[in-house]
Amino acid sequence: MDSTCNIIWDKASSLMNSHTISLLLTSLSIVCVILIRKHGRYGKKKYPPYAPGSIWENTKLRLTSPYWMLDVARTLQTSSFQIHLPAIPPRSLIVVGETIAFRALLTDPLTRKPDLYRIFRGIYGGAPSMFTTNGPQWHAKRKTIAPAFSSNHIRRMTRVALEKTEEWIWRQRALTKGESFDFDVSEEINRVVLSALSETAFEYEMSDQEKDVFGHEMKLALTEFTLKDMIYPLRGLLGWFIPKRRRAQAASRNLMLLATKIMNAYRNKEPSNKGTILQLIMESEAFPTEEEKAAQLIELLFAGQDTTAYSIAFILIELARSPNEQKKLRESFSGLSPENWTSSKCLQRVVKEGMRLHPVGRSIRKAGRDITTSKNEVLLEGSICIANFLLLFRNPDVFQEPDMFLPSRWEEPSREMLDSFHPFSLGKQNCVGQSLARAEVFGIIARICSEFELSLESEGRIDFYLTMKPVGWRLRARKV
Repeated sequence: MDSTCNIIWDKASSLMNSHTISLLLTSLSIVCVILIRKHGRYGKKKYPPYAPGSIWENTKLRLTSPYWMLDVARTLQTSSFQIHLPAIPPRSLIVVGETIAFRALLTDPLTRKPDLYRIFRGIYGGAPSMFTTNGPQWHAKRKTIAPAFSSNHIRRMTRVALEKTEEWIWRQRALTKGESFDFDVSEEINRVVLSALSETAFEYEMSDQEKDVFGHEMKLALTEFTLKDMIYPLRGLLGWFIPKRRRAQAASRNLMLLATKIMNAYRNKEPSNKGTILQLIMESEAFPTEEEKAAQLIELLFAGQDTTAYSIAFILIELARSPNEQKKLRESFSGLSPENWTSSKCLQRVVKEGMRLHPVGRSIRKAGRDITTSKNEVLLEGSICIANFLLLFRNPDVFQEPDMFLPSRWEEPSREMLDSFHPFSLGKQNCVGQSLARAEVFGIIARICSEFELSLESEGRIDFYLTMKPVGWRLRARKV
């Protein structure tokens, strides 16, 4: 009996060993094929270096410190580098701050917005929007909205923005009785731009209380759903146990209620202008549900106010710091009628330089193909890349004295300077409202600087959540 069992066991063991060896050999073969293919694609290629620090240090600094990436670029002596992301499986974000790769990435028709843009839907209660979609859905939404930025609409909306600026000037005169006064530049310009945008694009006159609610609730929602979700990927799963998360969800509901109020006001009256942003959204099949309509209103209201207002604020701060540049600008208006102030070459240089030094936005894309940098480093197809305008516009290889406010650099710009400077992004997914933003920036700065001599009263700080923002900066205005 024992001998029979031994014979059976020996045969079984032999069979098992044979199968095990076969499985091992097959597995090794598969691994070898993968490694060979990977080596063929990756092995001979050079990649951007990694930023120093841990994953969590990188993530927190990337999302909260606006100038950290400049420090990394100077440390590594390169304008393109990788940052570890807190993701499973591990992956990296490639920071792109050089002209060649920047243009190749954003103009490639295969480039898309990455899925991480969907985190912004938390602000709108989960509804998709133009900013958070790709493909046919994105195209239909953009195609619907684009006619609202025709030249006729731009002129109308800019005229109202200048009227709101005039109202602000007269109000300050009345309060100060012609004396000099100081003001929080970001808060005041935000109010002017938000008033103009809501009245022209959405045919709705927001009260001061509604403006305050919009700004406060948007900040809470942005901080929670974009900033904290990126730092703490599991935070959303624990939402109901975190009081600040619940408060941000309430902020999202409040924003959607404001959008619903704007839509109801539109339904209850005849539109005074045809082809406004609101009318196009309300009557288009590209926004099939009430939630999608409301989400798009909130997104455009925020995007149109936030980037424009903070760009103006940064430029006014730099002019307040530079009395000689301010004087040159004011003198350039002499001999021009107010309607033609925006044609001033000096104003154009000032605006360019202000937006170069303080770009408020950035673009994040998923590479549609391999892209090679000027240093022959490869950004692989499928990589998540951030086109960092701050790095690009302060690249010392392109701009001399990159940290200085020097409008004169634009008198005879190099070809590379012009190729590098695209504050509203490039490609098919560039800023749909850039014509309006430019017109408002030029018009509001010209009007304020024609009326007042500005000086810096007190410095504030630069905040960074989604966009760069000067917070707490106070300027003093004296009638000229």
